[in-house]
Amino acid sequence: MQRKKKRTRLTPLGRFIVNLLLLVLFAIVGAMVGYSIIGSGNPLEVFLPEIWIHLVEVLANSLL
Repeated sequence: MQRKKKRTRLTPLGRFIVNLLLLVLFAIVGAMVGYSIIGSGNPLEVFLPEIWIHLVEVLANSLL
């Protein structure tokens, strides 16, 4: 007689947390790739506050 392995599944909250972590990870990697390849900058510069302040200013000025 074969024993069936019991599969452990994530609860809906666990799946939500995993998906949220993956979303944040892919957003960070995407920002680094976009800044380094498209913007020709250092990928680690994407974490500098000056970059995000400039980005918000450009977006705000383009909407006005």
